[in-house]
Amino acid sequence: MPAGTAYTLDMAEETKRVPAFLSGPTTATAVLLPMRLFVGYWWLKLGWDKIGDGWLSADQHRLPELIKTLTPPDWFAVTFIEAANENNFLFQWLIVVFELVFGLLMMAGAVTRVTGVVLAIMALVAFIARGLPHDSWMIPMMLMALTLSVAAAGRYLGVDAILKARLVRVPLF
Repeated sequence: MPAGTAYTLDMAEETKRVPAFLSGPTTATAVLLPMRLFVGYWWLKLGWDKIGDGWLSADQHRLPELIKTLTPPDWFAVTFIEAANENNFLFQWLIVVFELVFGLLMMAGAVTRVTGVVLAIMALVAFIARGLPHDSWMIPMMLMALTLSVAAAGRYLGVDAILKARLVRVPLF
């Protein structure tokens, strides 16, 4: 047996003992785990804070108060802001539910490709609605969400990894 062959066989045997959802090229996705948890927590906290502020209460309309503080471009105000003004309660619910659901999905590492794109779009909408501020959290959040989406960050200690290990065929994994 050539030198080094025994080491190669030992490594192969060692790899078989590792659970399937932790094996494979996980270094890159393992590095993204803290970012995935941070992004998920951030959005989850935004949604949770809105619940505490009464956004889901039928008698409170928080969205019009928020819209008054925004300085969006004219084209955005005509399309999105007018629709939000006409359907305050619906938009309040949609905002809170999307923040909570996609924050939880990101933290759990579930469908991270789709979740990352949705969170990036939500950050982009917030960025445009606020009038394109250069000193906001929205641009870094958008870039982190896109990075997590492209890297499929849920493949390490996430629901995506468990489903992949069980050979479940889910699109966009």
